[in-house]
Amino acid sequence: MKTIPVLSNDEIQDDRPMPSRNHSRAAQNLGVLLDRLKDRYTIHQQLSLNLQGWQTIPDLCLYAKGVLSSDWLTDDDEVTAPPELAIEILAPKQNLQPLVDKIGEYLKHGVKSCWLVEPATRVVSVFPASGGSRAFSEGVLRDEALALEVSVAQIFA
Repeated sequence: MKTIPVLSNDEIQDDRPMPSRNHSRAAQNLGVLLDRLKDRYTIHQQLSLNLQGWQTIPDLCLYAKGVLSSDWLTDDDEVTAPPELAIEILAPKQNLQPLVDKIGEYLKHGVKSCWLVEPATRVVSVFPASGGSRAFSEGVLRDEALALEVSVAQIFA
């Protein structure tokens, strides 16, 4: 007889489908590309956020240097300060609309800019808190809200 594992509520997240190979590659590539900004930002992957009671975990997020503690002897289970940038990567079996809604929540909770990465189409959409959006499928992704530039080709390399 086969045993079926039972997951606790902490292990279940409806909006977090299992990441795929391409999801993982895009996250890794973004982390490497954004690491060159470490003089201005700290880069975090899968950081638990609690923004005024709204709990979420972005694929990646950036904080201005000094906003979060850099002490390795202490740690936080959740961070309550909104990041400057939240990045969500669409997984293959994930619906787009819940991520678009999630981006709206990030922006309502003080995030300055959000990126939505779609590996299958190699498109990155930038949503600044000031409104609107812009999609990048080639060339240089420019996030005007944060004065960031990243090569689209390198995200999907």
